[in-house]
Amino acid sequence: MSNNPRTIIYLRSVGTTTHGGAEHARNMQQQACTAAAIMMSGSPVRRDAQGEPQLLNSAPVIEPISGSDKNWKQIVSTLQPQDTLVVATLAVLGDTPSQMVAHLMQAVATGCRVIVADMPNVDVQLIRQVALSFMPLEQKAERLSNELDGFYASRSEERATYAREIQKSLIDQLYRRGIDLTDLLDPQKEAKPVNDDIRGRRLRSLRESLELTAAEAGQLVTLVGADKPYGKQLVSAIECGHDTTEKADVFETALNAERARRKIQAKLDQQIAKAHGQPPNSVELQLFGPQEASHA
Repeated sequence: MSNNPRTIIYLRSVGTTTHGGAEHARNMQQQACTAAAIMMSGSPVRRDAQGEPQLLNSAPVIEPISGSDKNWKQIVSTLQPQDTLVVATLAVLGDTPSQMVAHLMQAVATGCRVIVADMPNVDVQLIRQVALSFMPLEQKAERLSNELDGFYASRSEERATYAREIQKSLIDQLYRRGIDLTDLLDPQKEAKPVNDDIRGRRLRSLRESLELTAAEAGQLVTLVGADKPYGKQLVSAIECGHDTTEKADVFETALNAERARRKIQAKLDQQIAKAHGQPPNSVELQLFGPQEASHA
């Protein structure tokens, strides 16, 4: 290993999160460290193209990650008593008082000279005494941080569990209605028809209110565009909710059209009856109600 004295500038961004902010902080640190090394240790310098002083036999060591100390460990392992270590401020050595003191003591133990740019004199014992007085606060902060991490972890697990329960509930509810989500994974697989019991019961109730049999109701679909009448089996499947294809839509349209036709016909019959002084009949009362039937 070379016995030539070295001036090592250790740079680490402190309290910044953006890339641009970290780079600016390191540039400011390097300027402060260079000035301190020239003034306090008389390190040899040269002038760059802009006339700024640059240290000879020196290369800044940058810690690219704010909370890391990987490069610091490499520096300490190579420090010699004739070397000079320069940092801009004590905070560069560690994010916590205990870490800062530990790194400072590691550097001092190598016998090298330590320069802190914003301190005229590095009194290791005084720094250690002051830093260690903050240990209770540091320990409390660490404990609260661990509790907070634990709380977030537990809440994250609760959310994940709740999400799984909701997902399972939705899949179960869809499956009960004839929707198998695994069908979506196979584009070649035809979708199963969905049972629509509510719609089926409503259509059956509408058919029965018109006093139509399944066969009679099946004949109506030809009036709204169907190629042929629906048989009893198909009408039954629609009313049970087993058939929810466009055939069910046509069947519902046919029933609504028949109800509208009867309502118009009943209104015409009512007007004719009123002209002859006849009271409303049972069909008029059922379709319009007593009050509307009397005044229509």
